[in-house]
Amino acid sequence: MPSWLNEIASVLDRAESPVRVFFRDDDAGWANDKLFNLMDKFAKAEMPIDLAVIPQSLECNLADELLARWQQGRHLLGLHQHGYSHTNHELSGRKCEFGASRTKTQQMADIANGQIVLKAYLAEAFDPFFTPPWNRCTQDTVDCLEALEFKLLSRDVTATKYHTTKLDQVPVHIDWSKIIKSSPDPLTELGNTVASRLSQNETTGIMFHHADMIDEHLNTLAEMLALLSGHQNVQGLLLRDTQG
Repeated sequence: MPSWLNEIASVLDRAESPVRVFFRDDDAGWANDKLFNLMDKFAKAEMPIDLAVIPQSLECNLADELLARWQQGRHLLGLHQHGYSHTNHELSGRKCEFGASRTKTQQMADIANGQIVLKAYLAEAFDPFFTPPWNRCTQDTVDCLEALEFKLLSRDVTATKYHTTKLDQVPVHIDWSKIIKSSPDPLTELGNTVASRLSQNETTGIMFHHADMIDEHLNTLAEMLALLSGHQNVQGLLLRDTQG
């Protein structure tokens, strides 16, 4: 086992009950070859992964491939909505597709159109969940999601929680790609960050952006997935498994 995994393995060995972990990859619809490479790593390890799919970037060939993989192992693949076009509408400040610059009517139209697209392409494989691009949205977004009968909102753990009586809010806690790109010692930081979060014995969400991942990053991921999938104290989840 690679040494960077030692801390994670130690936490898992000491766990008194199985630790719960889910994985979310954003921007499905872009860089399909890299998306399929990422999915192959998860399939080989028999670990589940949720894909946040950009409606306006979904075309027939990709939809067919996603459906085929879902049918082969629907307990290992979740497919949900990632905004509409992944377009930044803010003129200043942080990027956001569903931010303060957009009216509730505009947001409703985009979310509803995206929902129609994904239902048409993915049918029963579509989970009524929503991840906003850049993990940012507003209370208006939440109100729209409720009206459109979405069941879950997934963003970053640092995002402000909004008022809702109908949506589960299930955040990701670790941005894998950010650590890989920005840390001077990414493997050590990944090992320590994942181990620290898992040691809290709470559901842990790990986020990827496949378009940013090269073969070296995928091999690192495969090393961790091999450890997690082979350990009796790990319970791999889909977002749908976190409900209720």
